[in-house]
Amino acid sequence: MDRRQVLKAAGVTSTIPLATGLGAASGDNGNHSEREQQACSQADCIHPVLGYSGLEGDEQLPGSLRPDHAVELETRPTEGRPVPEFFFEPTGLFVEPGDVVQFQLATPDHTVTAYHPQHGRQRRVPEGVPPFSSPVLGMDTFWLYRFDEPGVYDVLCSPHEIFGMVMRIVVGEPTADFGPEGAVETEDGEVELRPPELTAELVYADPTMDPATIAERGSVSWDDLAAESKQLLVEFPEPPAE
Repeated sequence: MDRRQVLKAAGVTSTIPLATGLGAASGDNGNHSEREQQACSQADCIHPVLGYSGLEGDEQLPGSLRPDHAVELETRPTEGRPVPEFFFEPTGLFVEPGDVVQFQLATPDHTVTAYHPQHGRQRRVPEGVPPFSSPVLGMDTFWLYRFDEPGVYDVLCSPHEIFGMVMRIVVGEPTADFGPEGAVETEDGEVELRPPELTAELVYADPTMDPATIAERGSVSWDDLAAESKQLLVEFPEPPAE
């Protein structure tokens, strides 16, 4: 079953991140400055919202872009499961402030997207961090992001969040400072800020995903999570009888 069929069966549609251009960064709840929006006029810079997209997996990077860590974005067929497992490997990662993480697309059609109010989500990154997101990239490509602000960063893959494709990155200090969820009043009226949904919520609840545990261990593999933390919470209709 391909992704469109899966999402149709689940009764949901994927939300492709809007932060794919400089204009998408303006007007969000963090009041990000013009300086931040124009922070990357040169080619070898990691933008605070857009990151850095590499269209060839073996691209030679200048020293300023050399990654300190690598994360694989995976799709793994699993026997007895109606859809594959979609996951970040590792699923939990500890880094130091200023470290660059390279997200490598071993399989296509994934994103790396912050839980952020400008994405319609509960803020689950340190306060003041902009609404960063990768675009949807193809196979054998990569995306770079520099994690400067200490704290806990929760990220999701937009097409596959409901199947548990989320990740937690602990930067220096394993203290989470998340914003409110649900209906929130703003200057522009009421907005709905959604927390992690369905299997994503189970993944974050797994004991191995506690920020202190990630900081202590350095990384947490998808295979370290309990089976019940990966169970599907969407229903798939039975095929019609012949």
